[in-house]
Amino acid sequence: MVLHVRPRLAWLLLTLLLAACAGPGRPLALEGPPRLTVPIAKAGIEDGRGRFRRIFCTVLAREGPAVPGFRPCAQALWRVGVEPPADDRPVPRGPIRPPLRLVLVSGYGAQCFARLVRLFDEAEAHVRRLDVAVVRVPVTAFGSVAQNAAIIARTLETLPRDGRRLVLLGYSKGAADAMAALVRHPDAARRVDALITLAGAIGGSPLAEVVPGWIETLMDLVPGTRCAWGDGGALADLRPDARLAALARWPTPPPVPLVISLAAFVPARETSSLLRPFHALLARIDPRNDGEVLWTDQLVPGGVLAAYLRGDHLAVAMPIVRRLPWLAVQFDRNAYPRTALLEAILRFTAERLPPSPAADGPP
Repeated sequence: MVLHVRPRLAWLLLTLLLAACAGPGRPLALEGPPRLTVPIAKAGIEDGRGRFRRIFCTVLAREGPAVPGFRPCAQALWRVGVEPPADDRPVPRGPIRPPLRLVLVSGYGAQCFARLVRLFDEAEAHVRRLDVAVVRVPVTAFGSVAQNAAIIARTLETLPRDGRRLVLLGYSKGAADAMAALVRHPDAARRVDALITLAGAIGGSPLAEVVPGWIETLMDLVPGTRCAWGDGGALADLRPDARLAALARWPTPPPVPLVISLAAFVPARETSSLLRPFHALLARIDPRNDGEVLWTDQLVPGGVLAAYLRGDHLAVAMPIVRRLPWLAVQFDRNAYPRTALLEAILRFTAERLPPSPAADGPP
């Protein structure tokens, strides 16, 4: 218990300083391209929520209440507007086919905490048992989108050509990094069969306009962290004007055969304490946010909407309390069935993959 006193004080200081960030609102900005908000169909986004719900609920029911972070399916997914009906196709068991290689790209600042907790940490062993190979891209904590995109491309180019379909999953800022890798590095993009974005900062976050850069220094001082800073361009690249300018260059059709997005949002009372000041700031624009990103900024044009997850930005991807239980006060709403979620994402992706052009030839 004594060993955790200093880390707890550090996290308490971080909580208080983050709360202080919720003061001023967004500045009036004229940068970035003109924009509008439209229904997803007008952005070329297919609504796949009915099938995803069937898969996720089936996987969750199979595992039952023993699943870490279990909650009934109706409490794990939102129904927004009219959702397509679920079809009657059965949800397979056992190994996922075709065999996949999952390449994970974490978000802003996550690399600092890699020795403590990682993206889908507790789910990795489960999907490996389903014959999914897992690769983690060593992106920097605070590097620019361009810098991390280059790291992703180099990682993709080193992967074996063994017949596995390559699925790139970007979480939070990692989604923007992954998209940039596909646009800026076409040779690497040709190896990717599907892009998945989870709580992605596709349109950036208004928080990047008001959060001070010293938060990065503070994260680097938290006990147990070790940050690879990168070029320091992350916050600037997360500004909405920067991300929307990048979206203006996003190809139609997308540069990979399949793009799937999962968005997240929760009411303030279901947001972990550490994120509530940020949720409150974003709620001035729209209460449908996950404590880091607005729900409307989490979808990729020209892709497939798989789900609206009922969890905050960290809960849907990062098992913080399971790995660091002494942080339960700051992350008091971190429970979510992430293992079932990742399996459902991969099964949903596998059944939508187009046939491989090399299916009848050598890998």
